Amino acid sequence: MTLHNIYRCTDSYTPSKGNSQKDLAPPNENTTNPKAVAHYNTLPRYLKRIYYKRGSGEVISYGVQEERRILTVGLFHKRHDDIRWFLSSLGLPIRQRDAIFKLLELYCHYGKVYPKAEQVAGDEYISKRTFWYAIAKLRSIGLVQVVNRYFNHRQISNLYRLDKLVVMIARLLAEHGQQFNDFATKLIGFFGSFWRDIWAAEINLSELAPIKLKMGGVWCDGS
Repeated sequence: MTLHNIYRCTDSYTPSKGNSQKDLAPPNENTTNPKAVAHYNTLPRYLKRIYYKRGSGEVISYGVQEERRILTVGLFHKRHDDIRWFLSSLGLPIRQRDAIFKLLELYCHYGKVYPKAEQVAGDEYISKRTFWYAIAKLRSIGLVQVVNRYFNHRQISNLYRLDKLVVMIARLLAEHGQQFNDFATKLIGFFGSFWRDIWAAEINLSELAPIKLKMGGVWCDGS
């Protein structure tokens, strides 16, 4: 795989291996029953697309393929403390971190995250208000994207895209010795200065070219 597959607008932007993170330094493994994190009221397996605007023809593909998820279930549990520290560095108090941990756990298992707020609140023994505070905080800094999911013109839940958050966690882990596959290594090493440039990028790990950068006021993904 080449960088051409990751990002194609290389004429205006020159990727490099990236600089080490300057401002962040890192501060148990357990088992998980897959049933405990299963999505409730899931849609049929064959349904790959879902309408995200009521009454419109626009659709959104969701779900990150297993080889592109970067964070695996085993890695999620093995590096739990590092991930917790990173979420703390984003200003999330402990209960809000619990909410985001739940979403990350679902992501690692399924590559797609669309639980009900009450499901997360019940599983993590937090209030729905705490869940929404956590989502709002990460949305405000561009690390979580919330998409309304509709089926037969009825909203069924929200889809939570965690792509940029996952890439940032992977970069942090890589800087502290974690090895990743070729796709993840190229992705997290793409930016000239990762911790400066990542904030201005859009990341969608399910796309062929997952990085999109804004140049001259226009989003560029090479298509």
